[in-house]
Amino acid sequence: MTRVHSLVCAAALVLCAAGCKPEQPFDPENPAVGPGGLVGDGTPITDGNFAGGDDVLPEPRAVAPPDDTRPPDCDGDCDAFCAQAGLKNPVNRGLCQSLWGVGLAPRPIDEEEACRRLFIDMVGHVPTREEMTQTCSGGWGATVKRLLDDPRFVEVNQRRMADEFLYANEVVNFQAIYDMDRLVGKLYRGEIPYDLFATVAAAHPVLTRRVADPRDIVEALYRHFLGRPPFENERADMARLYATWHHGYYDHPYLNMRLPDAFVRFPCVNEDGEPDPQREGECTSVLWGYNPLVFTPDFRAARDPQTNQLVMWSGLLTPDEWERAEIPGKILAKDLAFWEHAVEVVLEQYLGYNLGQQIPEVREELVKFLLANNGDIRSVHFAVATSIAYLQSNAGASSARYRWTYGPLKQMDAEVWLDSLAQHTGLKTASCDHRIPQPEAFLESGSLNAYRVLEHSKWRFNDEGEIDTSYSDVARTLGGCPENVVGGRFKVVSILTTATQLNFVNEVCNPAQDDRLRSAPIAKLLPSGMDARKAVTSDLAGQIAAYQYRALVGHEPTQEELAEAKDAGEQCALTRCSAEEFARPLCFALMSSAQMLFY
Repeated sequence: MTRVHSLVCAAALVLCAAGCKPEQPFDPENPAVGPGGLVGDGTPITDGNFAGGDDVLPEPRAVAPPDDTRPPDCDGDCDAFCAQAGLKNPVNRGLCQSLWGVGLAPRPIDEEEACRRLFIDMVGHVPTREEMTQTCSGGWGATVKRLLDDPRFVEVNQRRMADEFLYANEVVNFQAIYDMDRLVGKLYRGEIPYDLFATVAAAHPVLTRRVADPRDIVEALYRHFLGRPPFENERADMARLYATWHHGYYDHPYLNMRLPDAFVRFPCVNEDGEPDPQREGECTSVLWGYNPLVFTPDFRAARDPQTNQLVMWSGLLTPDEWERAEIPGKILAKDLAFWEHAVEVVLEQYLGYNLGQQIPEVREELVKFLLANNGDIRSVHFAVATSIAYLQSNAGASSARYRWTYGPLKQMDAEVWLDSLAQHTGLKTASCDHRIPQPEAFLESGSLNAYRVLEHSKWRFNDEGEIDTSYSDVARTLGGCPENVVGGRFKVVSILTTATQLNFVNEVCNPAQDDRLRSAPIAKLLPSGMDARKAVTSDLAGQIAAYQYRALVGHEPTQEELAEAKDAGEQCALTRCSAEEFARPLCFALMSSAQMLFY
């Protein structure tokens, strides 16, 4: 992937020693500044047509399956069975010797359950029955391909990466956060390979400004991309490459705000600004070959008034200088463990557990698949989402010891839950923006440009012109919309979260028909054309229930669920209740049920 050989125009926002002025005014709609703009030209690195989406799955081999007293043991006959199975999906190939080849069977899954799971994981909301019919057809390969091409797939993973790197505009310049978000978007649109993403991220201000000390930066880098802390020799050696980074602030000329950002300092030069042979070793890594990283000051540098050291804003680095600063990422990307961790992250994202550690053959097959697809991380998402490890039910009976013999069961993220409720019931809600977790400073600045940044973000304003926090207040109680200053996202089931969820569902469905609540319009809770004042009968209750199951929960009601709704309709008819009086409590029951919290 070639680099764009031009500076980001907004890099000239900082005052430079020569008195230069910005080439262009600040753009509140596109404020990103950083190395993410220097890679990827919008051309996908693969065509996105990945193999293995529709494997014909074998029947378990006719042998006695292992029990809880012994691990699966694949003998020669098992190896031959799997070699002849014709499996193209890398997860299925890696699983065969621990599943079908040893006589174990996965749990069957129906199309509705699988489609609902795919929607939640890949585009971040519970689908309606209509969405499922439109999308989940033509085989699982075609279904997952449609979801990969959906812009919401990129948005879901941008939010996930915001959690990973703990975006916090109190600590990092929001323009750098926007740039990192842009870089993540390129990764999940298939415009850059995973190793190039990691290389750029290794020197990105979202990392180098977010973490205080060079040794701690190395620790964070290793955890992000190798899934482990560095050994002490690795930490000490690579920390020399981060000695050049310095934490600082600058006054933004268009926002009336002082922004935190990463600066470059020059610890290994002499008083004349030339490389100092006596100190050059302090900026040179030798554990993975000879890798010096010595920057020399020029007219772009200025003295820090607090330390009297020469420093330069990172936004003024040239593309060649950014590429030199990315040496740590290039070092890590040469390690097999780098690619192994990349696929393990995706496995855990979809399955809720690390299948690659339990069955190394799955990890090995996925790494080969990712490399064969030019490092396009979407290929791993495709492989996992179309595999039998994912597309099997979590309900039923099988050995509890072998985790890969039943499907995932996970708790929804707060935003997925809130957005699904609002979308399906027609309730208008606010939002939060993972790129600006602390938006208040923009209003406090009094700058029109700062206000316009928020206006073009995902944040919304209330009638008083203040940030509408009605959405984020609920989400943060449930662990979503994290501020990321101290802690990040969390998931928990507790009295507080349950009360918060029930209170929000009560506001949405309004079973008591309280006029003070901003509840969902009744037209969204009833079949099309049904009069809200119509008297309820058993059959009418069944129609309302069937509609709400399809529209709100995303599946057809079972015979048992339909029978319960009709029985409730008969009881409701005794009090001459209306369709609305039946529909709103039913909405509350469905929206507060376990199937809307776990999937």
